[in-house]
Amino acid sequence: MNKAPVLSALLLASLAHAQQVGREDITLNFGDFQSKAQWTYPGSTTGKLPAVLLIPGSTPADMDFHVYGADGTLKSSIFKDLADGLATRGVATLRYNKHYVSGPRQVDAQKFYTQADLGMFLRDAETALQAVEQNPRVDPRRVFVYGWSEGSTVAAALAARHPELAGLILQGPVVLPWRQLFEAQFNTVQLPYLRSVVGDTLTNDGLIKLLTGQGGLVAKSVAAYFADQTQAQQGKFVINSALDTDKDGRLEVNTEVVPGFKAVLDSAFTPQGVFRIYAPGRALPTVTAQVPNLKLPVLVLQGQDDASTPVGNLGTLEAAFQKAGTRATVKVYPGLGHTLGPARSEIDDDFRPIAAQPMQDTINWIKAR
Repeated sequence: MNKAPVLSALLLASLAHAQQVGREDITLNFGDFQSKAQWTYPGSTTGKLPAVLLIPGSTPADMDFHVYGADGTLKSSIFKDLADGLATRGVATLRYNKHYVSGPRQVDAQKFYTQADLGMFLRDAETALQAVEQNPRVDPRRVFVYGWSEGSTVAAALAARHPELAGLILQGPVVLPWRQLFEAQFNTVQLPYLRSVVGDTLTNDGLIKLLTGQGGLVAKSVAAYFADQTQAQQGKFVINSALDTDKDGRLEVNTEVVPGFKAVLDSAFTPQGVFRIYAPGRALPTVTAQVPNLKLPVLVLQGQDDASTPVGNLGTLEAAFQKAGTRATVKVYPGLGHTLGPARSEIDDDFRPIAAQPMQDTINWIKAR
């Protein structure tokens, strides 16, 4: 199915309704950080409104969730698009900058990468939810929480604490434990992409080819696993010599890249590693593990070509829903990726703007509650 005309129709509809969207800037008190946030309202609707709290995914995300390419080009801003799209259909939203994030590409990196964890993000979401439930324009019986990717674990934990919520919406949910998720990304997306670009051997030139090849954000990020990070900070992009076990100046895919990935992942989950936020004790349980605590309707939105949370693992979550008797609606979209934007494959998933159908399905589901 060609998604482009549908997406264009959504954008045209948003423009046509632009005058009907109202915005209100507020500040959320996250303790040691004051987060800028924004309400988006249907401009022409009277009476109490259904409302959605948008909980962001990984990275130092601003409230719009701008996604940029390596060249600085803006690829998408899914939370702004969601807020505008829902507002044109009578639904209010609240979205906010993550802890230590002041705006697009404005982050206190030292604090974000050393002090933030998923427990902190859950506390922040509690603060944001209070703002939603206390808003006099909102119908307190029709408050929903929407979590994307990393935010799906935060949203599920929040929903488990708040049975008064009308429903939980999960986009690209985290189904597997974090380490298994990164392994699934590698085996499903990154390793096939690497082989398609460099064949059986990775060299310094191959690292550059990985970054400039025909792949999406997740596929191209495989280069970071095998680059020397110290050298990269000095502007030199070369393979990590510690993974070159035979010291021939290159990495053989079968004997050095594959085992090298496991070694890099081991290091990433240490207290000083890049994935320490997802290590046991700092991460929240997966959505699958939280299912028994969810006593409200759930909507799952999953791209068939999602590179970050591969669809092949979704059956694990569906089985958990069935076992727990959860009122779950699961939507899988062919030709869409992690942002629910167009993607020709998991390798091609490049975080493009959200398509029309998942937006409409979300609105229909909310209106039915």
